[in-house]
Amino acid sequence: MKKLNYLIIFLIIVSCQPKGLDTKFIASKYYQGVVKVVLFDEVLEKIEKGKGYLSRGSGFIVTEDGYLFTNKHVVETSVKGYVDYDYYENKIKKSTISVYSEDLVNSNDLIKVYNAGYTVPVIQVFHGKGENDYNLYKAEVVSIGAGAYDGALLKIVSDMEGNPVKRKFTTVPLGNSDNVSQGEQLCVYGYPAQFKGSAELMMKDLSTISVGIMSGNDYVFNEDYGYIKTDAEIHPGNSGGPVFNEENKAIGIATAKGKTTGIGLVGGINGMYYISAIDSKAHSELIENGLTLPKRSSSINTINGEQQPIKTVKEINDIIAARTKKKTPPTTTLLGDYYSKSKIFFSHLSPAKNDNLIPNTTKRHTSFNIDKSAGGKIWFYVDNYPKELNTSKITILIDKANNMGIYEKFKDFSVTVNSTHDIKYFDVDFYQEGQYRVKAYSAELKYINTAYLKLTYFK
Repeated sequence: MKKLNYLIIFLIIVSCQPKGLDTKFIASKYYQGVVKVVLFDEVLEKIEKGKGYLSRGSGFIVTEDGYLFTNKHVVETSVKGYVDYDYYENKIKKSTISVYSEDLVNSNDLIKVYNAGYTVPVIQVFHGKGENDYNLYKAEVVSIGAGAYDGALLKIVSDMEGNPVKRKFTTVPLGNSDNVSQGEQLCVYGYPAQFKGSAELMMKDLSTISVGIMSGNDYVFNEDYGYIKTDAEIHPGNSGGPVFNEENKAIGIATAKGKTTGIGLVGGINGMYYISAIDSKAHSELIENGLTLPKRSSSINTINGEQQPIKTVKEINDIIAARTKKKTPPTTTLLGDYYSKSKIFFSHLSPAKNDNLIPNTTKRHTSFNIDKSAGGKIWFYVDNYPKELNTSKITILIDKANNMGIYEKFKDFSVTVNSTHDIKYFDVDFYQEGQYRVKAYSAELKYINTAYLKLTYFK
């Protein structure tokens, strides 16, 4: 009886021990579930072995039949396509590979395109600790985030010869990102790009664990869903890998590194609740495995992983040649008869702070200063005077120019409208300086107008 009592006391003591991050346990238990995601263009690879290798990231398997999580930006070229090209930056010729977009194709800085196509995700799954102890599998993109949340769901579909995969994969357990506390120990697990060079050398790049704390939350880069901040090192190649908490479960996806502070940004794992919802089978299984509905989710939208149409290399180079041959002023999208007199303008004032009047032209601006730490509030006005707006909702698409001057998706949202009014106004909070493009569409998807907005930080 005494022995039984001692055993019960021992079990109680063990169960009450404080939980803690166990990196040795994580490394030994889940190294077969944390994978390298390698992006190949199969067309280029057939032309020359190794030529098709374009980029890489990390990921982690979440079901035994081969579903896995990674970042949207890791596999975006599999869905939206890519372009390999030369361009001018401050009159200096440079070369890069980017995700395909019509804005890129129409950029005046585009010089020449060499390749354009789609990548196939190849998943490197290690079964041992040596550099050659791995198998390769082909995957397809099931879904990716369409808004600010940088997540993607993939499914392993075959071996490299196209044969179906029958094995069971090692899975990484899922935690709850809403329960992570500031100061909690975290570890980032993945495949940072330690080596540069050929695809063969890249395949020998082994996994890395870095340890830090949950430094806090960030709602500037993504004001709706936010990021988990960590001082654990995140480097190129880590993107898409799991971030473990003190319960030794994945509570996030390593996503980016802050330019100013170098702090790591982690997408909360709960955001994958919406990314996976497009596949009912995977979604149900993931919920059973612990995937939780996020508390903040207004920015998370999802599109399926089907390839989107892109122009061929010849078509793009023909556009460049025509633009070079004859410089013509930029054309604007036809407004249509109904919104032909519409306009979008911006002000630092709302009607309530302007004697209940719409700001006149002296109070309308295209450039504003905002506080770097606190952001700034800009008032948007969509005006169709003398006609009514004639719609129940206006959708606003805001794009932000990158360093090359190409506009990329920044934020989309809709506002309700009184269809009998001729103007709609609302405020938008901004936290980043830069050049923005604002487009407005009616609920019937009729184009209303476009305007441009420049924001700079107070000096």
